[in-house]
Amino acid sequence: MRCTTIAIRGKKEVKIVFILGLALISCVANGALDHLGSRRLLTNVCTFDVTTFGVKPGLGCKHANLLLQRRLLFHMNVCDVTSGFTRAMQEPCKYVTFEIIGTLKADTDVNVYTERTWSQFEEIEGFEIIGPGTLDSGVAEDLSRKTYSMHISTSCNVKVLNSKLSTGDDCVSIGQGDSDIHVSHIECGPGHGISVGSLGKYSDETDVNRVLVTDCKLTGTSNGARIKTWLASPSLKASSITYQNIVMDMVKNPIIIDQEYGAQKPETAVNFVCSKKIPCCVELADVDLVYKGGEKDPPKQECVNAKVTFAGKQNPAACRY
Repeated sequence: MRCTTIAIRGKKEVKIVFILGLALISCVANGALDHLGSRRLLTNVCTFDVTTFGVKPGLGCKHANLLLQRRLLFHMNVCDVTSGFTRAMQEPCKYVTFEIIGTLKADTDVNVYTERTWSQFEEIEGFEIIGPGTLDSGVAEDLSRKTYSMHISTSCNVKVLNSKLSTGDDCVSIGQGDSDIHVSHIECGPGHGISVGSLGKYSDETDVNRVLVTDCKLTGTSNGARIKTWLASPSLKASSITYQNIVMDMVKNPIIIDQEYGAQKPETAVNFVCSKKIPCCVELADVDLVYKGGEKDPPKQECVNAKVTFAGKQNPAACRY
């Protein structure tokens, strides 16, 4: 990886977070629901209420998917849904809004799914998921290891806002090929925090740039703000990545940049392990991490091959490389 410019800024006060879960109740093609008001003014509004398609509480995902697939295929020519609802939203969809007012719960029988995801959206321009509902995998967080709440890759102009996420892996995973990603007002936990990467595992991956994670709260997570790349990754650049106003409560590894992803690392509050050939460039401002542990020495900042610029409070004390 070439030199990255990454800003991590602390938070001095806790703000109230509005919780708005993700879910699904209706589909709007080429438009928006009336109550969205000034958010979007489009023509040719077409609304589908899934309960009118025969979808009922407790029906089960397999049967509900078939009903949705048939009805959407009949009514909606902006989407190709021939492969089933779990992959229904694919190119050439445009301006589609999904809204849930209740709970969309996955089938716990993994054999009913042909993909590794139970809800997937691809190659859509102007796509939006809103709620106040819930997406529920039906699996406890401690049994859902290697399972992201949300994974974003090869995407641009994506906003993840006002949501509460819990999972066995990253609450939000920002992958290769992403640009202009904004994650804000997220409550994360349990889980592995909010991560960029892992990057560079495959030779055809592309750069990541302009990522903003702001005003989020992480509770009981194994990691906090994390950027991770594989040691033998090809030439790849991650730049203009900012974490700011992040509140952490009982987070095991709060701030991590790891360019040797997969290798064992010591437990430190701030840990930058970067490339010797091309060090990473980091701005670290107003960090105040209070250790809550036993008798062992409190964690510290550790910097390896990192060019760090410090500003404001540094707790633990600023590292030197």
